[in-house]
Amino acid sequence: MVRRGLMLTYQQASEEEVVAFLELLREDARDYLDQTIALMGETWEHFVEISQQVGRVYEVAQDGHPAGYYWIEERGRELHLHGIVVKAEFRGQGIGTAILERLREEYAGRMDVIELGVHDSNGRAKALYERMGFIIVRRVEELGFSVMQMEIKGKGERG
Repeated sequence: MVRRGLMLTYQQASEEEVVAFLELLREDARDYLDQTIALMGETWEHFVEISQQVGRVYEVAQDGHPAGYYWIEERGRELHLHGIVVKAEFRGQGIGTAILERLREEYAGRMDVIELGVHDSNGRAKALYERMGFIIVRRVEELGFSVMQMEIKGKGERG
């Protein structure tokens, strides 16, 4: 997929790439991820197990260089985006937007919505999701998260 001069490729992550995704996610969300996992009564080790058993993690490369990852799970007619993370040196180039556009296009007609959770402290991500058409559908106050959804129109339908 090419977006604003980006040459991005997507492939399902290998076991090693899933580990790299988790390390990047943990670093990127260091202010809240471990605390959120603990509030849910879980451990980091169990979170890692879940990421390897539930859904699929994809690596996104820009011009052949790993730039980020996303983790998705199909839940009936809902596509749940567990996580999206872009390496620091690739941020601000439209990669997050490109991932969301790709998911919207790929799942049009097969899913009704894309759902995700965003922590209150992650204003940059929340602003991106709102620009893309996500709306808050519920709050999880005890975790400091907003659950957001974006409707996916079928192929050929206007949004």
